[in-house]
Amino acid sequence: MHDSDSASSSPSSPDPQSPSGPPASPGGSNTVGVEEAHQILGTVIAWYNRQLLLARRSDDQQRLEELTAQRQECVEDQVRLREAGPEETARLADVYTELLKELEASVPQSEA
Repeated sequence: MHDSDSASSSPSSPDPQSPSGPPASPGGSNTVGVEEAHQILGTVIAWYNRQLLLARRSDDQQRLEELTAQRQECVEDQVRLREAGPEETARLADVYTELLKELEASVPQSEA
């Protein structure tokens, strides 16, 4: 019996609140939990909120409309996370992680 061997391969600091399911499929090396994905999307939404405030202050109607539409897409994806499977959760997390990098790089530091 090697039951203790399989138990020792678990993470060194288990998180009782994060559901532990089967490991990621061979195609996906990282598994992202719903909470982490939700947080990533929340960070993107916060970025849009800051930019919307700046657009309102500068009275840039076109930018305001663009940001509002983009923020709404993000909110809809965040809602979709509630019922998303592990693959969709990981996909959304990846997409929004990359988007956040792009968004942060596109804004001068004085506005961030």
